[in-house]
Amino acid sequence: MTKHLYSLDYLRGFAAISVCLFHFTDKLDYLPDTDILKNIFSWGHYGVEVFFIISGLVIPYSMEKGQYTLNKIWIFLQKRIIRIEPPYLISVLLALLLNYATTLSPVYNGKPFSIDYFQLFYHVGYLNGFMGKDWFNPVCWTLAIEFQYYLVIALLFPLLAHKRFLICLLTLVAFNALSPLFDRNYVFHFAIYFTVGILLYRYLAHKLKWTEALLIAVPILAILFYQYSYKEMIVVVCTTILILCPFRLTTFGVFLGNISFSLYLLHFPIGLRVINLTQRFLETQSLRQAMVFVALSVSFLAAYIFYKYVEEPFKTLSQRISYRTVPSVYHPQKPLEGVES
Repeated sequence: MTKHLYSLDYLRGFAAISVCLFHFTDKLDYLPDTDILKNIFSWGHYGVEVFFIISGLVIPYSMEKGQYTLNKIWIFLQKRIIRIEPPYLISVLLALLLNYATTLSPVYNGKPFSIDYFQLFYHVGYLNGFMGKDWFNPVCWTLAIEFQYYLVIALLFPLLAHKRFLICLLTLVAFNALSPLFDRNYVFHFAIYFTVGILLYRYLAHKLKWTEALLIAVPILAILFYQYSYKEMIVVVCTTILILCPFRLTTFGVFLGNISFSLYLLHFPIGLRVINLTQRFLETQSLRQAMVFVALSVSFLAAYIFYKYVEEPFKTLSQRISYRTVPSVYHPQKPLEGVES
């Protein structure tokens, strides 16, 4: 298991950019419904599902590499919490600070700034959705789903990695059977996307034959069509094909993969704020279209700074924590280590 999938770098970046462009063109009625950019980027929200598929693949893949067992569950959770929690919480505080700064503007005409401390506290445990409280950074609901997935995979990995595919298959059937019983606040609602990633992990780990993969693809596509629509089928098929494509290492790909998580976290509080500010002064549709890409550029700059000074140190710290008893040496190109959601 030494293969590095450089396709994941591009996919992470593509997913993050897609979500950005969807929000920039769809929120605040910035562009009319007939606008060509708004229609093109209307598929952008599926970047979230792409992230779920990627997590479904790389998390068990890295657990397999680390020879994960249930008695290492606390090491696994420690790695995940150190990797994700600090950048996430700092982005929440940044969103809160920007909300306050906005109210200081002389042209601000909204509600006065106030803090619901319970709402803020619930972010620590990803509880906002369960407690009926909004997220200060609206994209954080997906991190709550990701964290639930970490808990599920930590418990079920021995079954999902079992040498007998039937054991894995029955586990995945049970996982997906819970999907109709839960709403979007629960990981089970998105079980089919994580399942696709888990099956890709088994295939790349040589635990799933291509003939078995083709057979299991039929019910997966049927579930996607029945539970969602043909669009979700297209997203899953295209994502799977791109993951398996033999992309090469490039500086641009590494850059996209590195900043994708920071870009995802910051595009709403920073990029969408650019859209909000220009909405008051720009009425020409062509200028507003141009500002969509300005907002994306500003988000890229903010994401790069955030990655270098906030995300990367915790990413490095997480990768230095080994499942083994001997200290591990961090290597920046270690295959499929970590995941940016």
